[in-house]
Order: sequence, then C-alpha cells, then structure tokens
Amino acid sequence: MSKTIRIGTRDSELALWQAHTVQKQLNDLGYKTEIIAVKSQGDIILDKPLYELGITGIFTKTLDIAMINGQVDIAVHSMKDVPTALPQGIVQAAVLERANILDILVYKGNLDFLEEHGTIATGSLRRQAQWWNKYPKHTVVDLRGNVNTRMQKLNENDWNGAVFAAAGLERINLKPKNYINLDWMIPAPAQGAMVVVAMANDNFTLDALSQLNHIETEICTYIERQFLKTLGRRFAQRQLRYCKV
Repeated sequence: MSKTIRIGTRDSELALWQAHTVQKQLNDLGYKTEIIAVKSQGDIILDKPLYELGITGIFTKTLDIAMINGQVDIAVHSMKDVPTALPQGIVQAAVLERANILDILVYKGNLDFLEEHGTIATGSLRRQAQWWNKYPKHTVVDLRGNVNTRMQKLNENDWNGAVFAAAGLERINLKPKNYINLDWMIPAPAQGAMVVVAMANDNFTLDALSQLNHIETEICTYIERQFLKTLGRRFAQRQLRYCKV
C-alpha cells in the first residue's frame, strides 16, 4: 500500500466533509491518502441560474479534468450532481451508504406565508417547478452557492424560506430548528448519496474503493439514474424532432 491516493474535491465545507469521510475510511483500511481541493465553475459563477450556464456536470467537470490530467486519483461528489454519462476513462468506483433523501424548507418567522403569498429561494428547476405546482401564488427566486453561502443569503434577504437537501445540512451540522420536511417533493435522483469516481485503468485505487461500496445504495441509485438518463434521452430526441420541423 505504498501509493498515496490523491482525493480531489471542491473546497466548500460540505465537499470537504465528504472528502474527509472517504479519506478516513481509506485510512482505516491502511491506505495512504491526500486531499486536494479545487474550485469548480459552479462555485465561481454565482450570478446566473444553473440552467443558463448550459454546462453538463458544472460541479464535477473541473475534477474530471484534474483526474484525466493526473493531478488527482479520485474525486468525491454528491451523486445527484454527477451527470449520468461519465467522461471517457472515468468510472464509478464506490457509492457510500445513503443519508437522508428529503428536501427541506428552512424558513424564517412562522409558516403563515404558506397559506398566503410568500417568497421562496432555490436554484433548482426541479424544486422550483414542484413548489410552484403546490403554491402557484408564491414567488420563487434564484439562489446559488454552497450550502453555507445559501444559508447566509437566506438570512440576509427578506425571503420567507429556502429549499435545501437535508443530507447536506445534516452532514455539516447546519440544519436549524426552523425547518419542515418536504415529503411531498420528489427528490433528485441519487439525492443523499455520495459517489467516488476514479480512472478506469487505476486498478490499485479501484480495488481500494471497492471496499467502501454500499451495495444497496449502489442498486437504488443506479435505478434512479437510469430513469433520469432515459428521460434525458427522450427529451433530446424530442428536441431533435422539433429542430427538423
């Protein structure tokens, strides 16, 4: 076990928590590790909604390039942020046991606004669409940044609340008392799961990571991501037909 496995991660508190979690599990197995943090475009460009950036895997692309260039050996991601098609040469090496899958609403004051007019913040089109479907009279504003930045923006603005993934806030002990579970909101495919990717030809690292894999979570997230992949393919085919008309 002489090789040091270089763990690539975004430099947010949550991403570093995830990287250190993988690091500890590898260290407990006797492997040497090093964490290398980088900024992704998704963390740098905060003045535009994600859908306007037009980049697949905006939170993972920088680390993909670092792996392909040999700067890091593995990358740790929130699985919901990872595109269903990985870059050539990169493979899914381990899925860790899943945490809370729910979205939650962190709110200010009381919940009277749910019955009236309110303003909710989220940068997710999925969350926006479901919120408007349930609360058509509400205003939904864009909210970008890592979980710490988004929580700070919520406190600084006159919004009634913001939607977060429960797992992210729980992992870094940032979930406040004033929240409610959005059990009616369909979460993102693979939400609450962490995935580790590596180079397909790195047998040493792949063998190490295989010992971290949680098979039940791997199966569940595979089914969810296959569903997402099918939806994406059908959407692309539909768009292509429109272009030909």
